[in-house]
Amino acid sequence: MIDFLIIGSGFAGAAMIIHLVEAGVDPKNINVVGPTILGSGNAYGCKHKDYRLNVRSEIMWIHPENKNEFTNWAKKNTKDPMALHDSGNFYRRTDFAIFVHSKLKKILQKKQLIHKKNLVQKIYKENDGLWVSILNNQEKLTSKNIILATGNPVPAWPCKIEAKVMKQKRALIENPWSGTWIKKINKKDKVLIIGTGLTALDCISALKSLHHEGQIILISKSGKFPPIQAKWERKKNPNWPGENNQELLPSTMIKFFKSYLPNNPPSTPEWQSAWEELRLDLNQHWDRISNSGKIKLKHKLYSTWSRFRYRASPHAISAKEYFFNNNQIQFYKGHVKKISLKREGSFLCLFDGGKVIADKVINCSGKGNDDLITQIINDKIATKDIFNETLKVDKNNKVIPVKADENFGLYMVGPTLVESFGDIVAANKVSMQGLNLAKLLANQVS
Repeated sequence: MIDFLIIGSGFAGAAMIIHLVEAGVDPKNINVVGPTILGSGNAYGCKHKDYRLNVRSEIMWIHPENKNEFTNWAKKNTKDPMALHDSGNFYRRTDFAIFVHSKLKKILQKKQLIHKKNLVQKIYKENDGLWVSILNNQEKLTSKNIILATGNPVPAWPCKIEAKVMKQKRALIENPWSGTWIKKINKKDKVLIIGTGLTALDCISALKSLHHEGQIILISKSGKFPPIQAKWERKKNPNWPGENNQELLPSTMIKFFKSYLPNNPPSTPEWQSAWEELRLDLNQHWDRISNSGKIKLKHKLYSTWSRFRYRASPHAISAKEYFFNNNQIQFYKGHVKKISLKREGSFLCLFDGGKVIADKVINCSGKGNDDLITQIINDKIATKDIFNETLKVDKNNKVIPVKADENFGLYMVGPTLVESFGDIVAANKVSMQGLNLAKLLANQVS
């Protein structure tokens, strides 16, 4: 019998283990299922040396009382002078994964913690109240509690792909997060990138390291890149409009944000300092907004919010500017509709502003769908969030059941819980979810 089954081997799952053990839970009572090395996952399991953290290192903390832990570790354990910048230290993502994994090494070496490198395909609850998880090798695990820590699901194509195109596996890169796709690129290839967010900038950084000589075509709905990370600093707490229990209208929130943000460009420390001051208290005011108001805000601000929330490392911006200065970047605003194969072996991409031809296509359109979460929703085990993206949880990260108290023992932590909490501020907010949940669960055990 397993007390705590954690589904997901990335940062969220690893942080959850760390906090549970530190809260007094015996690691022998914890099992984790996930295909990657603990601590890596989709976000930090990349191999390419130019995939860097998008925030400075002191924001990447696991314990709020030790915010420089990763920074100090990186200074001792990495040889990466390129990480240092006036805006902060931007270490490689793979180094952050190694750091997180190092915190679990002792209990793993002693075999106190069981890690199955599989995927969970389905979960359900038995009549006796215990959870059953079916793995992709058909093994069944029974547990008292399940903690979903699957993180952001890998990207999926956002458009129609012609059947003949799908056979061109070396030329189509559906998931670029690992960074291994760069081996498929020839220096003079005309590369099409769908999207202009952080993943697109990662790909541009990797192409620069290849000394790429071909054209780079980018298509996105926003037509804009994220701004560069500045050396921002939170200096004060904003006075939010209304009382804490008073409903906050979307229009009031937007006016408040506009009045609080300075007229400086978003790439400046002044603007980003004010933005981060607003983000710090957003979670506690999110519940003041009605469900219909949250949906309106998402439709109106989601693209803009994401661009300013997910700012880029100076290294990624430098790579983008390098290709712009070399006149190698073509930029189109639009929604990609279809990719088909031309006779010469190249691809024809149709979008609502025209068409382009490319040798390689990289999908940087954002996260895809989580099949396990879809199964949980379709089987009416849990409630879908109002954004139709993932599960809804309460303030203790307990998954909201379809029927009251039916799924006691099902929890979720991770970066996808935006509808429930309003905003997830980097790895530290995910770690705080795990910290608070670990305290709750440890008290239940004791």
